[in-house]
Amino acid sequence: MGASRTSKFRNLANVVGSLLVGFALATWLRMIWVPASLGGGKSCNSQHSQRDDPFLSTPEPNHPSKNLLMVGVMTAAKYLETRAVAVNRTWAQTIPGQVAFFSSSASSIPPEWNLPVISLPGVTDAYPPQKKSFMMLKYMHDNYIDKYEWFMRADDDVYIRGDRMEEFLRSLNSSHTYFIGQAGRGKVEELGLLHLEYDDNFCMGGTGMVYSRATLRKMIPHVSYCLKNLWSTHEDVEVGRCIKKFVGIDCTWSYEMQTLFYNNYSVGDTAFTGDLQRLEVHNAITMHPVKRTPYIYRLHNYLQSVKVNDLHMKIAKQYREIQELKELLHEDGEESVTALDQDAQRFGTPISLNKYIPESHKEVIPWTFFSRYVYQSRHDSPRQGLTQSIRTGLKDIVMQVMTLINANSQKVGRTIEYKEILYGYSRVTPNHGADYILDLLLIYKKHRGTSRTLSVRRHAYLQQAFGKIEFQEEDDGEENHVPATGGFQSSLNLFGHKTNSDTAVQLGKSPQRIKETIHFVMPLAGRLEIFQRFMRNYERVCLKTNENAKLLVILFKKATDDPSADIIKTLSDYQKMYPHKELKVIQAQGDFSRGLALELGASQCGPEALMFFVDVDMYLSQGFLNRCRMNTYRTKMVYFPVVFSQYSPDIVFGSEARQGSQLVINNDAGYFRHFGFGLVCLYHSDLKEVGGMNNAIVGWGMEDVDLYEKFVRSNLTIFRGPDAGLVHIYHPVICDPRLEAKQYQMCIGSRSSTYGSNMQLARLLQEMSQDTKSGKVIDSHEDDYNGR
Repeated sequence: MGASRTSKFRNLANVVGSLLVGFALATWLRMIWVPASLGGGKSCNSQHSQRDDPFLSTPEPNHPSKNLLMVGVMTAAKYLETRAVAVNRTWAQTIPGQVAFFSSSASSIPPEWNLPVISLPGVTDAYPPQKKSFMMLKYMHDNYIDKYEWFMRADDDVYIRGDRMEEFLRSLNSSHTYFIGQAGRGKVEELGLLHLEYDDNFCMGGTGMVYSRATLRKMIPHVSYCLKNLWSTHEDVEVGRCIKKFVGIDCTWSYEMQTLFYNNYSVGDTAFTGDLQRLEVHNAITMHPVKRTPYIYRLHNYLQSVKVNDLHMKIAKQYREIQELKELLHEDGEESVTALDQDAQRFGTPISLNKYIPESHKEVIPWTFFSRYVYQSRHDSPRQGLTQSIRTGLKDIVMQVMTLINANSQKVGRTIEYKEILYGYSRVTPNHGADYILDLLLIYKKHRGTSRTLSVRRHAYLQQAFGKIEFQEEDDGEENHVPATGGFQSSLNLFGHKTNSDTAVQLGKSPQRIKETIHFVMPLAGRLEIFQRFMRNYERVCLKTNENAKLLVILFKKATDDPSADIIKTLSDYQKMYPHKELKVIQAQGDFSRGLALELGASQCGPEALMFFVDVDMYLSQGFLNRCRMNTYRTKMVYFPVVFSQYSPDIVFGSEARQGSQLVINNDAGYFRHFGFGLVCLYHSDLKEVGGMNNAIVGWGMEDVDLYEKFVRSNLTIFRGPDAGLVHIYHPVICDPRLEAKQYQMCIGSRSSTYGSNMQLARLLQEMSQDTKSGKVIDSHEDDYNGR
């Protein structure tokens, strides 16, 4: 028995010893064989530890929102300065975790880029990037597997919405094996060539692949095998094959993944460069491909604005809940009312199309009807086409409606898609917002159980409530940058109110910018009384207020009754009253040419001078001066204000009204001249850059259109907007028949548009017709309306 027991112990010792030797040998072989099969040298774990990555932040255990996801972006050295930098500055900042960029071993970046780049040893930027993809996953596993719940492989031309991705991943358990993305089986021409089983698929790499922590734990130990057994040139196919073999799962095969991980196949490199107001953009978590770097920023800005709108809706909903609770608790009658109570009462009123109740028939707000056209009862031309602004507004409304309708679509296994608006009504009510009644044609799609597709028609009663006015302070120092909003912020003060330096900072301008000198350049020939009226206005706005402005008059002599001497004396008198101000006159030779006058006046200014081309008929307010400064950027943007042009006072106010005595801005008093380009704020250097004024144009018109078209063809941005601080005082327009045909026709059109609105002229015509039938003598300014 003793010998037997000894033999047993000896056999057990041999087994244990063999196991220990085998384990040690396996460990040694793994240390030298696995790295060699992955590219030689040291392993990723020993070559690049977390301590060696100065750009990568350490996950924070107390902030789970920052420890949810690590995204590895596959890029190449040639894209680091463009796509990678753009990604790092945009959607990477929204990820609830960490984003790192993986490139070849030879990649290097300047420190000022502040770009978290990891150069994978033994990896090149050669295509297909199979080794780069596997090595990136191995790196994330070896260094961060216990620090993040989810891991993602992404390209540098994909856009990821971090907030939507977080919401999506929070609904899943990372301790389970998941392989998430848009499932694919390859192109039609590749059918049977990718060596996939009939029920196999893979997550397509373009829109991104998401792996749970459990999936990476099971897959990464077999990376060397997967790299040695490649069956195709597609890295996403091979990653999917590796996960299927060693984890036992396929890519998520569900209908929703086509829209959540959205791949735009239709337009190639121009994807996401057009209209972004589309359901595909609003519904997606990831979007691919965004090939052109500037459009990454554009897409990011648009989605940020969508997020802001969503937050405004949540705020409005919270105000309504507060107001409902106050009413339930009967707190409305308490004496102490806080600002929150006031906001809740104002913005928390329940949604209703009956919020606004007119007190008389004059206060009734008519609805605007639209289908293929827009029909407005209070417009001179009742039927109009759908303008771009109306289309954009309706798209925003539809996007919000469809988001609400499909909020629970994933749970119930159906989606409802927008087809078109059959017809609708809209109006804007004071202190409440915009009301809509829409007749929508929708497509109902059921994709769980028995698939069904039906057309449905629904009415939507909507209200976009006004929110609180918000201001954001931005101090850009000495730099002059075009606002990301395209000039919206700088156009807030449209009604002539004085803008101080603090407001300028709120609008994205430094105080020094508000004090910049404006050089008024005015062509003039005759018209002494009109010039004296202009100088009284200029004195009140610029001279008495000590505005930083200079006036330069380019004076042409008239063949008869020339008042040049009196004009010069008028300017000289003002110069004596305000000796510290600069008021100059330059006498030009030859026939009047506005283009020549403006070119001559600009030549007296330096290249950095901010100029305002002005006419003697203009009445201006002080608010315009600051808008001229704020909306004009050297080498970037010029400002063509849309001025308010008065109708004939005889028609608007009666024959006894004095010209210019009524400075009223409404539809009866005049109109905003959207097709007038004569007034412009610009820098002298920008004028020279586009080729200057056309000096060959003599007489009335055309030189302003010529200049405007030059700026359209240039790289400068043109900012236009109605400016109530500029009023063109009415005067009879005289068209010289000797003008060129195009100039003469433009002059006739301008003259006819200044008499009055269509409704006023129709009413006048009716009165004249009735007077003729009654035998009365018509003697009211017949000559003024000849040739109308």
